[in-house]
Amino acid sequence: MKPFLILLSGLLLAATAQAEPAKAKTGPELLPAFSSASSLKENFSCYGGPFSSYDSWLAMMSKNPKFNAEMFSQRLPRADVERRQQTLDCRVFTYESDGILVEGVMVRPKNTAANAKLPVVIYNRGGNAKGGTLVYGAIQHNLMPLAELGYIVIASQYRGAKAFPTKVTGEIQFDQFGGDDVNDIKNLLPIIQGMSDADSERIAMKGASRGGMMSYLAARDMPQLKALIVAAGVADLEATLAVRPTMENVLAKFIPNYTTDKTAQLQARSVVHWLDKLPPQLPILLVHGDKDWRVDVSQSQDLAKALAEKGHPHKLVVYPGADHGLYPNRAEADAETAAWLKQYL
Repeated sequence: MKPFLILLSGLLLAATAQAEPAKAKTGPELLPAFSSASSLKENFSCYGGPFSSYDSWLAMMSKNPKFNAEMFSQRLPRADVERRQQTLDCRVFTYESDGILVEGVMVRPKNTAANAKLPVVIYNRGGNAKGGTLVYGAIQHNLMPLAELGYIVIASQYRGAKAFPTKVTGEIQFDQFGGDDVNDIKNLLPIIQGMSDADSERIAMKGASRGGMMSYLAARDMPQLKALIVAAGVADLEATLAVRPTMENVLAKFIPNYTTDKTAQLQARSVVHWLDKLPPQLPILLVHGDKDWRVDVSQSQDLAKALAEKGHPHKLVVYPGADHGLYPNRAEADAETAAWLKQYL
């Protein structure tokens, strides 16, 4: 499935200053901090502007002549979207990571029991600074189903990317496709630890596509992880180029020192070359479709074989006929994810 391409229009907020004429400024209404972490800078609801209702969202999307209303309603049914708006708290936030302002998303169940602490799932998206960002449709599609299972879900857009009207500049040169941007995942930990309703002793991680590569890289320095799920994930960039040579354009654009140090840079981002650096008892679930043309299924198959040889706990599920988004087996893959999280988290 192609990523949802959604442009969030500016939300007008009236503002007045003492002894000055009233002025209009753009931007959503900021909310009180949901974490005590000093790195958290601002946050606001996902449900603003055109996303305040299903009808207003649909009306905005329908302005695009390429919009497929039938697919939209199949994959994001009205009943699901409206239920989530009633039962889930969804925030867009900004935070500092290595001195860079980065955009993030947090989704959690509403109306939980007093003093209850919920386990956390860190979600790592695919794509790059120019595509695959966590726009509202992607949040509904990828983060909210996990939150409905009873988890706090938190995700980074990664430095260099921007999907909402925040103070993030979105300078794409910050994206290193598995370089310093991996710190943006690890720097979510203080925010989690500062959330009064988050159980920071129970954290799992899920990554999709490029997010699988990011998950392996981050997991090396996150021994507290209880489980890892990777959907159609990248495990070997050199193998990726062998079957999809057009990816060279993306890798050369974002990876520092690519032209002078190509092999070393690719291997540094490929978990097959440093399996021993993963937490040895971290249980890994791999789900992949065998008709995935973006990330060949052999990436997960070869990784599973290597994990088996090392006795690393894992499970591989391959769906015959499924694409990069795991369709038409998305429901089965989501059920595998839910079972894995329930078992280990």
